[in-house]
Amino acid sequence: MNVRSSRATGYRIVDMPQARLCPMVLLLIVAGCAGSMGTIRPETATPPVTAFDGSYRNTISVSSSATVAQGTSWCDTPGQPVIAVANGQFSYAVPHPNMPGNTTPNFQAVFAQDGSFAGNSNSGTISGQVRGAHIEGHIDGAGCRYSFAGDRM
Repeated sequence: MNVRSSRATGYRIVDMPQARLCPMVLLLIVAGCAGSMGTIRPETATPPVTAFDGSYRNTISVSSSATVAQGTSWCDTPGQPVIAVANGQFSYAVPHPNMPGNTTPNFQAVFAQDGSFAGNSNSGTISGQVRGAHIEGHIDGAGCRYSFAGDRM
């Protein structure tokens, strides 16, 4: 037996079925063809809009409700008396003490350069605008819609 066949026998390559050998060879060929993925560029993060950071005292009112909630006090809410904006974003909690389950959805909002803000969640949407020291917005929740407004403290 020559040296080549004794090595092949030692590694049992000769005994491998063709069906197992072909995919392995194909995989090695494809892996060898893979080239550079190019230069990876880090995403440039947009800095937060902090011009509107601060606290805003506000009030909230129900602007409409779904048919199932009409005639009930389900949409009544004390709201969140103070909106605290930090790093160009805020969270607005809307407690529903009279709704079955006493839920309190939170709406996350992020500011744009022009003073507008918006956010989406499973609970609904929030949007609005700050002009000068005045904030106004709308919340479209699950079954209840609200308007809120206030001024910087």
